[in-house]
Amino acid sequence: MTKSIFKNKNILITGITGFIGSHLKKRLEELGANVYGISRSAEKKNIFKANIIDLSAIDKIFKKKNIAMCFHLAAESLVELGQSDPYQTFKINTLGTLNILEAARNNNIEKLIIASTSHVYGNSKLPFREIYQPKPSRPYETSKTCTDLLAQSYADTFNLPVLIPRFINIYGPGDLHTNRLIPKTINSILHDQSPTMWGGSAVRDYLYIDDAIDAYICLAKVAVEKVGRNRVFNFGSNNVISVKDLMQKLIDLSKKDLKIQRIENGRENEIKAQYVSWTKAKRILGWQPKIDLDNGLQKTIKWYKDYLQKEI
Repeated sequence: MTKSIFKNKNILITGITGFIGSHLKKRLEELGANVYGISRSAEKKNIFKANIIDLSAIDKIFKKKNIAMCFHLAAESLVELGQSDPYQTFKINTLGTLNILEAARNNNIEKLIIASTSHVYGNSKLPFREIYQPKPSRPYETSKTCTDLLAQSYADTFNLPVLIPRFINIYGPGDLHTNRLIPKTINSILHDQSPTMWGGSAVRDYLYIDDAIDAYICLAKVAVEKVGRNRVFNFGSNNVISVKDLMQKLIDLSKKDLKIQRIENGRENEIKAQYVSWTKAKRILGWQPKIDLDNGLQKTIKWYKDYLQKEI
């Protein structure tokens, strides 16, 4: 039954060459979809070279391929980049999302899923719930809040079938962004180098990539009418852990005799704890995470070991 929903459906993924986009592409193709993508780099089969801030180019792709469904994942996604280049972060995240919304509106799309983040909740009461108003501070979180509001505005004003997932930290095989905590730590450990930690007390939640892709598939399948006016869904797990304990867990699972090295410099305005309630996703979508943290980290470490051996 699931396969028939996606069979021969033309689906566009922005950010298709990224960590999450590449996993989502694979799953959708397994389900029978015709998957297309947008990339700023070289054009490949079914991947169009286009800039997300170019509305004309985006609209042409929607029309040319008769796109029925779109997953908008393309974004400047690093908190640090928002600090060093806020203008670029705001431009790509807000204008890029606005262009996707407008192209979807002009082309009568069946479903549009705009990726957001749990960071938009800022320093709110825990666990974060979908009814909370965003409380962003830094440029990255504020830019993502803007995209949330744009998406909700188009949903309300133009009856656009938009859904907005807010994910916690997603990890797993294939993430080559070594600025992120888990890839960075594993990379250090597998090179027999002590991983560095500037703080350690911050508490976060972590979701394995397969569970995140399951969430996207559930969103694609649900009828928007069933969701109601609030189009936001939180996706989290039960893997709430401090940065220090997570890093130590990675060392232990890797069976390495290493110690965490503390460094003095830290992030500014770091929020001490961030995790979400995902009861809405369970109730409406029937979604819940399947991979616990130890299992997910073991799978991830194995992938990096294999990847590094191929690189040698």
